[in-house]
Amino acid sequence: MLKLAGAGAAGGTGVLAAGGVAKARAGAPAVRPSGGVRRVVLFHMDSLHHEAPRRLGLENVQRLAERGTQVNEALLISPWHPTVSGYLPLSTTSFPNPTTFAGSLFVGPAEEQRYLQHGFGGFTAHIANSEAYRSLNPGFDFTRLNGDDTDADNVRLGLRLLREHDGLTFMRLLLQDTNAASQEVANAPAGVPWARDIYAGGSPYPAVVRRADALLGTFLDGLERLGMVDDTLLVLLADGQSRLGWHPVQAEDSWRTPLVFAGPGVAQGGSIPYAENIDIAPTVAALARVPAPSDDGGSGRVLGEIRTDGPPGTRLARPPRRVERINRQIAEYLRLAGWLHVHARDYPYLDVQLMRASNGTLSDAQFWGLDRIDEWPQAGSIDRMIQDNDDVLGTLRQALRDSGAPALPTPATPKGRAAHSS
Repeated sequence: MLKLAGAGAAGGTGVLAAGGVAKARAGAPAVRPSGGVRRVVLFHMDSLHHEAPRRLGLENVQRLAERGTQVNEALLISPWHPTVSGYLPLSTTSFPNPTTFAGSLFVGPAEEQRYLQHGFGGFTAHIANSEAYRSLNPGFDFTRLNGDDTDADNVRLGLRLLREHDGLTFMRLLLQDTNAASQEVANAPAGVPWARDIYAGGSPYPAVVRRADALLGTFLDGLERLGMVDDTLLVLLADGQSRLGWHPVQAEDSWRTPLVFAGPGVAQGGSIPYAENIDIAPTVAALARVPAPSDDGGSGRVLGEIRTDGPPGTRLARPPRRVERINRQIAEYLRLAGWLHVHARDYPYLDVQLMRASNGTLSDAQFWGLDRIDEWPQAGSIDRMIQDNDDVLGTLRQALRDSGAPALPTPATPKGRAAHSS
């Protein structure tokens, strides 16, 4: 049972009060939400596979979708999770999380980065049962990241803060228990019937996901009892999950996530074909009429097509799929560069060309890969990243052909990709 002396009090295991941290960052000052939105809740179900609502019959996810607009195909940037590299000063959690809250692929150190919560005046709260998310804390008035708490504890605390803080304007509420089941599937040894398949018979994953869905229902019921349904913008999201377990970069379904918007200004019972995780922050900011966290070259777009008051023609016939293109480039680069390294001993030409492709004085473009996330802002724009990556991939493909080395085999279709296309 969660015990907490005071909603904003410091002290106690996992309780961190961030009220002394100034919310202001470069850009527009914090303001209270308006335009029918009084508060925003990002209800984050960690490790929720994009097919889980349908395959597992998640009634409360569907209940929320009927109240709002769901995205048929929502893509995340590759869920890389290094904490022993230049990425660590940027975030302590996987890449989709800071990019979602920054609304941009270009993120800086946590203590300097402007996140979505910085735009909200009033009381803000961050609740998660893992300290891995601590780099997202700046700008929140209240944080509790305690690995000993259960998902049920988090939901109880979230409802308590809503009840006790009339001025609460923004909350990130994360359910983490599903992640343990997901990693158990990913790490299971060969011979376990459900190894590398979260939906296989006996897998621990479905039961934990259904419990998380029930807690979403508890939270929705709580909003109704508090009379907060009509003025709360609620966004359901996750941060990457493959059918193989956890979120390997090469599994395409790791890039997909359920995504639902519901509340004031959002069309009810609707759907849109596509969105990217960097679109969430600018869309929330537009609906709540608070400053967006970013407008740099790595930023996403406002999903005007979900709005009830959007002007005619806001539904894009061909929405940009820039995150998808970068993910596919990263997946190919990892395979192609790995193949070249394997054969470079017998075909030294490959080694020379790999070096040239990584030398800024000898080539105009270097690959913007996962090992360079901290350098991505130097690209200036997502389009420049895509062009540079295409150039490097073209150079390496030609080098492989010219070297006489064996061709890169066509990859087998993993279960993760099959799940993506079903």
